[in-house]
Formats: sequence, C-alpha cells, structure tokens
Amino acid sequence: MMKRLFAALAASVMLLGGAVTAFAEEQLIPNEYYTTNTVPNERIKDRLVDDADILSDSEEAKLLEKLDRISESYGIDVAVVTTFSLGDRTPQEFADDYYDYNGFSDDGFVMLLAMEERDRWFSGKGKGIEIFTDYGQDYLWDNVTPELKKGKYYEAFDEYANISEEFIKEWEKGTPYDNRHRVKGRLPMIWIPIAIGGGLLIGLIYAQSIKAQLTSVSMQHGADDYIRQNSFKLTVDRDTFLYRNVQREYIPPAEKSGGGTSTHSSYSGSSHSGSGGKF
Repeated sequence: MMKRLFAALAASVMLLGGAVTAFAEEQLIPNEYYTTNTVPNERIKDRLVDDADILSDSEEAKLLEKLDRISESYGIDVAVVTTFSLGDRTPQEFADDYYDYNGFSDDGFVMLLAMEERDRWFSGKGKGIEIFTDYGQDYLWDNVTPELKKGKYYEAFDEYANISEEFIKEWEKGTPYDNRHRVKGRLPMIWIPIAIGGGLLIGLIYAQSIKAQLTSVSMQHGADDYIRQNSFKLTVDRDTFLYRNVQREYIPPAEKSGGGTSTHSSYSGSSHSGSGGKF
C-alpha cells in the first residue's frame, strides 16, 4: 500500500514539474506569434503586442490608440511588438515573419524589441520601404535608442509613432526623408521667420546703442587733421624676404546623390527593409 502511495506521489510531482517547465518555456519563447507559415487574408494581431510586459496598462491603451489612429488615417500599418526571447530566429527573421504571418497589410512597418538579448529591429514592407529609407531608419534610431537605453519604453514607442506619421506625410508629398531631403528638425516653420526677425531687431538695438555713445565724433572730409607735419622720415629703403607659408586644404568629395532603401526577401517571399542593433 505504501509503495503504491509513494509511486502515485512521485508521479504527481513529475507531472507537476513537467507542467511548470512547459509553462516556463512558453513564457520565455511564446509560440503564438505565427503558428503556420501561411499569410492570412486579414490582420490577426493588434498593432501593439507587449508580450515582454514592459508597458503599463494605461501606456498600452494610449499607444495602441495612437498606432491605430495613424494606421487607419493613412492606410499604412504602424506596429510594435515586444517579446522576451527570439527563440532560434534572428531579429530580422522574427520581425519579418511577425509582420507577414500575422496578416498586417502589404504596406507598413513594425518595431521589435526582444528583452533577453536587448535586440531592437525595424522591418518595413511595401510602401513602408519607401517611407523609411535607410537614412530615415538611421534618423529613427538616433531619436529612439537613447530612450530605450534609459528604459523609457513608452516614450521611445511614442516617438516612433510621431516620426512614423511625420515620415508618412512627407512621403505623400513625394519627398520622403532621404539624403536629398534631410530632416531639418521638428521646429514648426512659423518660428523660423520669428527667429530671424528677432535676431535682426536685437542687432539693430545694439547698433543704435553703440552709435549713441559716439556723439562727440564728427566725420572729417580729409585726412589733414590726423597728420602731424614732418613726423615721418624714411631713412632706409630695402626689400627683405622673410619666409614662405604654404597651406594645404583637403576638399572632401561631393556627397553621393544616391540614398534609397536596402531590401531583402523574407521567408514568405516578400521584400522587406530593415535595420537594428542592441540597446
């Protein structure tokens, strides 16, 4: 009787241990991102999936609302996904597959964060390739990566959404951000003439204040008043060569007018752009 009880208890412990292990593996490497290598006819994931649980509930709600608004306003999917582990995939493979096999539209992009190895990746597809050129992706990471390093994930994703909308608008105008159309900053255009006018006004006020201090000075029409008679006497007249100074200046070659976006093929056969690294 005791042997049977002990065997039953041991079996229960083993089953419980196996269940815990399976649960842990599922938490570390979720398998629900894409279960089959088929492209669905419609989107089956939200535009924000935070499986790494790095956002609060309120942050998720605000960010998802913003991503949905931008995506639906322009017909371009703007997505974010976070996970703990990439499993056996590279960041590029994971981001490409996530976008393709979850039915996102033919035009859009996704930002991926994988927390285990602190990987970041951007993947664009269709019109998303044109919207985020290689230069545009560099600009994105320059503005987002510092926030990621500080652990300010909501701020980083919010900036990603803002830049995405700005880039979409420029692309619609036929001037996507690239080598030939650089980002000049996010300062509203109205402030440019204000800044110029303010600078001119300050300069004018300063010049008038200096001029007011010279009331004792009057203009002379000749140089006679400044010359002391017989004060200059030339005693020696000769030319002496002292030294020669030669300066060389490097002129860099003109910047290439290329630009554009580098692409690759995903497992589904679609063309994607992409870039990333660590954070």
